[in-house]
Amino acid sequence: MSSTDLRTKPSEASAADSVAEQRGAPWLIVTLREVTVKVRDKSFIITTLITVALIVGSVVFAGIMGDKSTTSTIAFAENGRTAALVASANELAISKDQKIELTAQPVASGDAALETLRAKNADLVLAPTPDGYSLTGLIDVPGNIKSLLADAAEAQALDFNAGQLGVTLDELTAGSAVTQVLLEGDQERNSMAMVMGFIFSFLFYMSAMIFGLPIANSVVEEKQNRVVEILATAIPIRQLLAGKILGNLILAMGQLCLFVGIGLLALTMMPTEIPFISVVIATSGWFLAFFLAGFLILAAVWAALGAMASRTEDLQQSTGPVIMVLVAVLFTGMYAKGSLLVVASYIPVVSSVAMPIRLLSSDVPLWEPVAALAIAIAAAWAMVLLGERIYRRAIMQTGSALSWRKALKLED
Repeated sequence: MSSTDLRTKPSEASAADSVAEQRGAPWLIVTLREVTVKVRDKSFIITTLITVALIVGSVVFAGIMGDKSTTSTIAFAENGRTAALVASANELAISKDQKIELTAQPVASGDAALETLRAKNADLVLAPTPDGYSLTGLIDVPGNIKSLLADAAEAQALDFNAGQLGVTLDELTAGSAVTQVLLEGDQERNSMAMVMGFIFSFLFYMSAMIFGLPIANSVVEEKQNRVVEILATAIPIRQLLAGKILGNLILAMGQLCLFVGIGLLALTMMPTEIPFISVVIATSGWFLAFFLAGFLILAAVWAALGAMASRTEDLQQSTGPVIMVLVAVLFTGMYAKGSLLVVASYIPVVSSVAMPIRLLSSDVPLWEPVAALAIAIAAAWAMVLLGERIYRRAIMQTGSALSWRKALKLED
């Protein structure tokens, strides 16, 4: 007589528990699958590493070039006035914080100076002329050195002419000063905001394309291959969509945080002090928050477009307006100023770049980014609900591609 052992083995019990847990949170299964498949993709890993290397390399290169001084050897015939000009140019470069250093090399004559230049023992030749000075180079004359010597020569001429007239240089130049005044920020901060605005715009555009468009492609492929009909028997449609969006959101935010964090770390470790680094760090946090809301809006739109399409080719037409929005975000970050930038900072998706640029370029009251972020979050919530409704109703529809109006008229 045989008996059946009704006891469950430990491995079977754990498997059963795992299945039960999976049935309790199917959206989590889809989310983890989206993440794990992507992070194991060699092309994704290589692209991420290359981007990190480019970020670090560009920051280091900019720091090295910014700290690098331009040196030049100036040959000239022994002349007190010319030697004084070179010395004055060095003093002027220090006063203007220009990283230019000129080395005087007096020689016996003008012809000897030219021979020194041809032998490449000097970089430039400076010679007096009836109208001032001539600056001769072998194949070119650096513009920054020419400008510096021109300013020094002008100051030298004014000083000499003032002495001839029996007045001081200050008396001669009285009333000629022009002072630069900016109503918003300063020149250095505006330049920093321009650079960071391009970086934020590019990162938003790149992340939206890399992690947003695949949502639409994945949805339409599952629909075209009828895989979604099999998935729908095991996973609720709503949770299938939630897993797709959350998985790509985690990937996008993770990669973006990595890029921003590496870039800020490289900036803080530079040997030279970076102006407004604290403002850049604070604004980067706002950028990540606005990116989260903007990406949710786009992800919901991508999912809806994928559900309304019948073939992958349909996406080439339906995704055109979304691409235009992303291009608008890119151009806003690079060119928008004044009132246009203020208005754009309250428009969802575009505000992901516009508001951080405003925070970088000027002092903005705290309530403005908070209000803009609240508007973006509310728009993201509304768009996710709309996208989920269209996805749930259109994902099982076959035939021709659906329009937004037809998709909204469908019933569950």
